[in-house]
Amino acid sequence: MAEIRVQTSEKIFQLKQFLGLNENPDGDTKLKFGEAAVVRNFRITRDRNLQRRPGTKTVATLCPDGEPVKGLWVGMVHGVERMLCACHGNMYHVWDSETGKVEAQLLGAVNTDGDVSVFGFDGNAYILDGDEYRVFDGESMNVVKGYRPLVAIAVPPGGGGETLENVNRLTNTRRCWISPDGTEATFQLPEKNIKGVDYVRDLLTGALVSTDDYTVDAAAGTVTFDTAPAQAVNSYEIGWTVSAMYRHQVTDMHYAELYAGTQDTRVFLYGDGTNKCIYTGIDYDGKPRADYFPDLYECAVGDENTPITGMIRHYSALIAFKSDSTWSISSTAQTLADGLTIPAFYVGPINKSIGNDAPGQVQLVLNSPFALFGNDLYQWQNSSYYTSNLTRDERQAKRISDRIWATLQKFDSKKCVCYDDNLNQEYYICYGGNALVFNYAADAWSYYTGFPASCLCSADGELYVGTTDGRVLHVSYAYNSDDGEAIDAYWESGSMSFNQDNMRKYSAATWIGIKPEENSEVWVSVRTDRKVTNSMKIATSSKFDFGSINFADFLFATNNMPHMYRRKLKAKKFVFYKLIFRASSTTSSVTVLAADIKVRYPGNAK
Repeated sequence: MAEIRVQTSEKIFQLKQFLGLNENPDGDTKLKFGEAAVVRNFRITRDRNLQRRPGTKTVATLCPDGEPVKGLWVGMVHGVERMLCACHGNMYHVWDSETGKVEAQLLGAVNTDGDVSVFGFDGNAYILDGDEYRVFDGESMNVVKGYRPLVAIAVPPGGGGETLENVNRLTNTRRCWISPDGTEATFQLPEKNIKGVDYVRDLLTGALVSTDDYTVDAAAGTVTFDTAPAQAVNSYEIGWTVSAMYRHQVTDMHYAELYAGTQDTRVFLYGDGTNKCIYTGIDYDGKPRADYFPDLYECAVGDENTPITGMIRHYSALIAFKSDSTWSISSTAQTLADGLTIPAFYVGPINKSIGNDAPGQVQLVLNSPFALFGNDLYQWQNSSYYTSNLTRDERQAKRISDRIWATLQKFDSKKCVCYDDNLNQEYYICYGGNALVFNYAADAWSYYTGFPASCLCSADGELYVGTTDGRVLHVSYAYNSDDGEAIDAYWESGSMSFNQDNMRKYSAATWIGIKPEENSEVWVSVRTDRKVTNSMKIATSSKFDFGSINFADFLFATNNMPHMYRRKLKAKKFVFYKLIFRASSTTSSVTVLAADIKVRYPGNAK
């Protein structure tokens, strides 16, 4: 009797790199080997290993009623790195590099109905909340009163003189220097119908002139000395107050960006719901100031129908994002007819159809702006050889969210919170207690659940999160849980045919490579087109550590080298195969280094 032999072949497929989430709209049969159809609470490391995401621990509770944290900032304040946090109508000093302790200290009231942003300038921290403009100097928080501008110098008794500084939107106070002629006692101020004169100062001695020695006519805007001052140039300073107040044009703003062309010496404010941004000036001594917003120092970006939603410094330009377009602001200087040179900022279009939806959430990632628009994430980059600045070219907006399209469609882009954790090279998009995380060093996406971030910051190399329920969390891989709650981590590969869609296959064993850690475990299972569920096998690895010794079950496992663990995960007569990892222990961590799958091809699929 003749014997027919079926030739079979056997191969080992090695998964050496995990490539992150890929939500292909056409299904998961064409994913790259190492890409995942589903990822939940696993992250991709810089070396493209699969690791359970970092756990969290509450380090401060700012609102027991569960109101969200509306602002979290870390920066240098007079030589000390500090963390400030806005929540429940208050601003708190949470941490500083001198003590290293996390302790919420109340600084004062702020408006937390909307976003609160903080920026550092001239050694201080300035705070914007859409209602008031405040400053923290390392000791206390106070309202920014505003710089009193020197509007004119060399003013003769009859008025006039040389115009110097523009009026300040932040304050309704002004000052000028007068030059007496030795005869006239009455001096005309640059303005009439003033509210009153605040002081007169002798600039030669620095002493204030007694109010008994002069009289004021507020309607006429004059100051009359009892005795005519001696002839001199700029010998007296007169300060006065007017009734008109434009402070709200500053305090209505929510966000800030520093820019001035070659240096970041001017503060640009935006976020009042209009298409305008305003910027700071430099005083007559040449000092940049964050409390001086000269009148007319503003830029109108595009049409008035849509607001500015983001600004970011990019090389020598300032990129302004609106809800429907993107623009570039460039810096130059302009000489007026009287010879006075003033700063000038020109606005030009970059893209008339793509902008930014999330107010104040544009991030600079590896020197490329990342912006959310229309449930997509765009990276802005100019690849031209002649300039690094963005120009009017639609190809510069590169959509980089195709691999996470399904999840990102569920996010409200106008309410997302974005952050670039530059140290770990991870970019976060947070919404509704979840987060999409892009490890741009590995070019891989992950998805976190149970991550209620309303704002994020990094301090001393560590990531901190302000939550939607009024807490500050420390995020660290050292934590195996979220405040004791298990992190349900899940990874599922695409439907793998092992390069043979027409063949049926058998697999009897899988080898799992795990990094030795203090206590590491992961559950492994397989799903195929022939069997929906399979039993799960555990793979564990522990590293010898005197800090965690339990002498009751002491083992002399001192080898810290990675281990490959063979698990019998049998799958028969399948065409497509899914590998699944799970981890949910509150006492262990896991980093999966590799997976080897033995596959045998007995014949064609039917």
